[in-house]
Amino acid sequence: MNAHRVNVLNIGLMLAAWAAAWVLPFELFLLAYALLGPLHYLTQISWLHQHDYFAGRRRDAWGLFALCGVFLLLEWGSPEEQMRVWAPLLNGLALGTAAALVFCRDRLSRGAVLVACAAAALLVADTKSGHDWLRIFLPTLVHVSLFTGAFMLYGALKGRSTSGLWSVGVFVACSVSFFVLPRVPLEASPDPTVVANYSSFWVVNQAAAEWLGFGGLTSLADMFQSAAGVTIMRFIAFAYTYHYLNWFSKTSVIQWHRIPRAWALVNVVLWLASVALYLHDYRTGLVALFALSFLHVYLELPLDHRAFAGIGSELRAIRRHGWRRG
Repeated sequence: MNAHRVNVLNIGLMLAAWAAAWVLPFELFLLAYALLGPLHYLTQISWLHQHDYFAGRRRDAWGLFALCGVFLLLEWGSPEEQMRVWAPLLNGLALGTAAALVFCRDRLSRGAVLVACAAAALLVADTKSGHDWLRIFLPTLVHVSLFTGAFMLYGALKGRSTSGLWSVGVFVACSVSFFVLPRVPLEASPDPTVVANYSSFWVVNQAAAEWLGFGGLTSLADMFQSAAGVTIMRFIAFAYTYHYLNWFSKTSVIQWHRIPRAWALVNVVLWLASVALYLHDYRTGLVALFALSFLHVYLELPLDHRAFAGIGSELRAIRRHGWRRG
């Protein structure tokens, strides 16, 4: 499938995710997270491993593995009061580590970048902004929305693809539409099972509501029944669902047929086991898959930096040579 057809397909996938998010936002999110999420983590980690995690050398990514391991140990064994500081600090260090791997070639400059990022993270770690953006939004909404949009824009600019730019425009329009169209609550409250399963995620909705000026979602009832709470959930459901669909549509990038057969078989077995676990008990699935979901966010960070750097490079090239290859 050529790039133009992939872009057209992605526009269709966006519109389908947008429509489903408008009608059944909570149900769509829970389904996509359990069904598509684990396969996304497994296949993306496999793909990143084949490309040395875009860190220069494969072993250079060990620092990201180590930081993720420390984060998980603290997450499972530390009081919430400590994690409000440790989580933003470690996530900030992960961002800095990824930047050092991508932009620095010698140990001295990498060390300088890490020290600077550690100092910056320490300054903001104990603030509400640092907590919200580094702990809550970075591995969730920033990862599935901002980074997804950046990859799409980079691909469109690099390929000088008009249809690619249209797909970026549709993505932005779909994302913004939830907040500019009239806020309409759900006609009926979600099923109690849906409410129980989604309650683990509601801190993201609550933080988003505060930053968007929607007022605090002070209870689960506000999130499930108020127009503001449902509006935020529609955006979250769309962002996550399309994030997964966008990944699986990139057949020319991922090249499924080139994944080693043994690795592909392991991925399928683990994915089926993950889905079975979610079906057995959704919250157990969340706990069991948390490490894998968080690891894939950390390991993608070097690629995220490369995408933003690539956007800048392509824009400069377009400014010099116009909409053609220079």
